[in-house]
Parts: sequence; structure tokens; C-alpha cells
Amino acid sequence: MASEGIGNVHFSDARGRSLLVALSGGADSVALLCLAHRRRAQDGLRLAAAHFHHGIRGAEADSDLDFCRSLCAQLGVELIEGRADVPALARARGIGLETAAREARYAFLESARARCGADWIALAHHRDDQAETILMHLLRGAGPEGACGMARRAGRLYRPLLDVPKAALVQFLEEAGIGWREDATNGASDTPRNVLRLNVLPEIERSYPSAASALARYGRLARIESDFVARLAERFLAERLERGPYGQRLRIEGGEEEALLRRALRALCGRSTGAEKMDALVALARRERGKMEICGGLRAEKTPGWLYLLRGEPGETPEVPLALPGETILPELCRVRAEEGCFPLNRSDPRTELLDPASLRGAVLRTRRPGDRFHPLGAPGDRLLSDYFTDRKVDRPLRDCWPLVAAGNRVLWVCGLGLSETARLQNERLRCVRLTIYSITDEKAEVEYE
Repeated sequence: MASEGIGNVHFSDARGRSLLVALSGGADSVALLCLAHRRRAQDGLRLAAAHFHHGIRGAEADSDLDFCRSLCAQLGVELIEGRADVPALARARGIGLETAAREARYAFLESARARCGADWIALAHHRDDQAETILMHLLRGAGPEGACGMARRAGRLYRPLLDVPKAALVQFLEEAGIGWREDATNGASDTPRNVLRLNVLPEIERSYPSAASALARYGRLARIESDFVARLAERFLAERLERGPYGQRLRIEGGEEEALLRRALRALCGRSTGAEKMDALVALARRERGKMEICGGLRAEKTPGWLYLLRGEPGETPEVPLALPGETILPELCRVRAEEGCFPLNRSDPRTELLDPASLRGAVLRTRRPGDRFHPLGAPGDRLLSDYFTDRKVDRPLRDCWPLVAAGNRVLWVCGLGLSETARLQNERLRCVRLTIYSITDEKAEVEYE
């Protein structure tokens, strides 16, 4: 392969795999299919191709499909075809034509991949595409992740041409006598990417002749550093993140590196969280207390030591009659096992409590209700449960899902936290009821409310 840049193409990381090549009929995808076809024996590749008709360019798009059929027949490669009325999809969903086309195309490619049993979808994005992508992301205000541009491997997507300039692909096809199709819409400055490709980058390269190469190189270096921060963030989340019926909470000790904190929060909140929201969320994490709405029903609440990420308002959980003896399940929260007999008192295990059997008549397992009252063990009188939670420094997001054993509005046991004077065992030598609370998933697991 004499063409400059084509020598950079390799499929070594796809050796022995089955590739579905996304084939539009343009120079880039035709070059990708032909290069992969030439390397199929050496790298043990199994090939198929997929062409998607967007229903946009009429007879011209029909000709593209005919071309792809002919090329695949010459190469002996299976072609999977797809078609959609993208303009109608865009109108129905109220989105832009370009966005609708991309979503429909990628949905088709994934279905085609599953149909033919391919491992990866091979895309023909090249170095110039990468430069455009990076510049476009930077102009939109992207952070380090966006500055990386496209990855060679991302899930099932595979881009083996990212180090190859467009000119080298065209030269390869010309030297090999292989034709391709031209999409007239690529020559119109009617999308942000086309504006960059046709107007901005050529102007930049008049002053900086290697601008596209420099942008792509910047993307590679940014990805190396971004991947390193991502690994640190994964470790950070593994050590600090807890999940429960309340949602998720992240332990905040103070002094966390902002880059690490941002990456962790981005992983938890999703890429749709805008820059301003992310700035506000990081600022909230630095405060002792506060709340904010994020997006899509997700909200955050900061307490001393924790940043909670909560989705929706908590619903009222059912109240379940306490089985005596037996096991009572509070759906999605916990299980409580009741045993009758004489048991030694064990104050070292907050999961277990001994109660007076008489106090448990009509008792239920539930979460808090308005007006709940609680008489803490040894206290002079009863009080609102909410005040007890405040005194015990129970974070507000935990209170709505904290399991209780109660009779009417009298709380007998704040599970794992405190026993009521009302339910206190008067004589430890008498028969009693031993209640033990477990996680809903594992009876040996620690209760999540301790």
C-alpha cells in the first residue's frame, strides 16, 4: 500500500473477530471495507456490511444502495440493508434531521450486527473526522472527556481509521481503481460539522498547516489522561458510594480533588447534566448542607459527610402486620424475623432487639407517618419521631425509608437505632420477642440503616 497514511491502518486488535462494516458508499466507508477485505485472511476477519437508506435524497440515495450492492457482490461480502423515512421520524419526534438520521442509523446498525452475529460495528471515521469532532466539542464547551474525541473502541463500535487522513483514503482508492459515491449534501454548509469541515478548518490550516493532525494528536493525549482519571474515579466510587432504598449517596470527607470529584459525579448523574449544573453540584458537595435539582427528576442533597442523589419523591410504603413468630417482609426495604422465647440481651448488635410481647399487639412493620411519636428508652417522655431522628443525626433522605415497628402512631422500635420505653422488656428472665432485621436480599448482610 503505497499511499501515505494507509500503512497506519491495522486490524490487529480485531484479529479473529467478525466485523460489520457500516457502508454508505462514500470514499471513507468503501476504503474501510476494501482494506478490511484485503486483511481478512491475515487477521482472521469475518466480514459483513450494512447500508442504511435514510429516505432523504431520493434517486441519489437509491443509486448509493445499488452501488453498495454491486461492491459487496464483487467482494463476496454479505450486505444487510435498512431503510427509514428519517424526515418523518424527525417531524414526529420534534428533533433535527441530522439527529434523527444518526439515531435511526445507529439503531439499524446494532440490529444488523445482532442479525449477522458480528462482534463489532466498524465505522469509517478518519483523522479529519476526529479533528472536526474535537474542535466541535471544544467550541461547545466540552470538558476533558469531550476533548478526547472519538475512541478507537467504544462498546461494540470500532474505528480503525482514526489515524488516517481523508486524503490518504482517497488516494488509496484511486490507486486501486476503486470507485465510490459522493453525497452532495456533504458540500453544503448547513450543519455545524459541515461548516467546520468546509470553512473553518481549511481557514485554520492556512495558518497552521498541520492543524488537523495536531487536533487528533491532542485528542489521543487527552484520552490517555482522561482514561487515567476515569480509573481513579471508578476506585473512588467503589470506596465511597453506597446504594439504598433512598437512592445513592457519596461519602464526602473534604479536600477531594475537583477533577476526581467531577468525574465521579458525572458518572453518577450522566452526560446529560450540563456544565452549569455540574459546577453547582461540585459547589454543593463542598458545603455542609444544601439541596438542588439536577435534571430529569434527579436531585441532590448535601448533609455533613454525604452527598445524596435522589430520584423522585419517596412514596408511602405499605404497612405489614408483624408476624409473631415468623418473618415479615417490607417490600424493597427489609425483612424482620420474630422469635419467641428467653434470649440473652445483646446490646452489641443493633440489628437485634428484645421486646415485651404485650407491646406488640397489633404491631406492624412500616416507615414513618405524619404524627408518629416515640418514647426513647430511659427518656422522661415521648416526642415526635422527627425530633428523635434530628437528635440522632439521621440524614433527612434516610428518614423516609427507615423501617419501624409500630402500633398505631406509637413507634416501638426504630429498627437498628433505638427501642421505645413502651416496648422495653420488664424482666429479662421472662419470655420475650426477639426481632432481627435483615437486608431484603441477604439475611446475613448488615442492615442498610445502621
